[in-house]
Amino acid sequence: MTEEKKRIAFIGDVHLDLDDLEVAPFGKLLLRLSESCDALVLMGDLFNLWIGQRGLQQTHQLEVAKVLREIRRRGVDVHYIEGNRDYRIGQAFGGDLFDTSSDAGLAARVASRSIWAIHGDLANLDDRRYRSWRRLSRSTPFWACFNLLPTRLRMRFAAGVEARMRRTNLAFKRDFPQEMIGDYAEQFVARGHDAVVLGHFHIEKHWRLAGGAEVFVLPEWKASRRHLLADADGIRFVDSDAT
Repeated sequence: MTEEKKRIAFIGDVHLDLDDLEVAPFGKLLLRLSESCDALVLMGDLFNLWIGQRGLQQTHQLEVAKVLREIRRRGVDVHYIEGNRDYRIGQAFGGDLFDTSSDAGLAARVASRSIWAIHGDLANLDDRRYRSWRRLSRSTPFWACFNLLPTRLRMRFAAGVEARMRRTNLAFKRDFPQEMIGDYAEQFVARGHDAVVLGHFHIEKHWRLAGGAEVFVLPEWKASRRHLLADADGIRFVDSDAT
């Protein structure tokens, strides 16, 4: 996101699922935000599991896709930061649902402030099991094998992965590693950013680092109905239902 924006909304982990009653309210929120923002940043894990292959898209994902296309038709930028439950989203939907999509983070400018946004799944260095899975599941050999499976088996494998991910790594989210996240954020501050926005941990947090840069951790959207706004009035958490 190279040009400076007037107002950006950052929305944390939504975790929509098939037959989820929150699909419609979330779509309405995106449309409302597109009336007052010139950019939306989805911070990853929009669905409980999202594989970037069009033949594997389910009803709830297609519904949200329609909303995202409409928002882009309105001239509002939509950016996606891939999370730990997202696989090859940019390759499948970049330029269609999103202006940009990447797991490497995103730089944004609002009111002369430089913001770095990233999902945050690599912030906890102690979560070694996940880090190993991440390397494997994003490797070319893994996807070469996955693509050899018939569609039905790919869906079954994906459902199994999603079920395991619901159960694992809970301890790493239960104990919020603020010091480790602060160290992780410092690397982006060193690049010239004065605010760092993360998701992943499902808890709303805001603090200042020693040098004055701010760190914002987004809450899970469905549980909190909260998101982050950045504009000339500053960067702050707001109630989504009041937007």
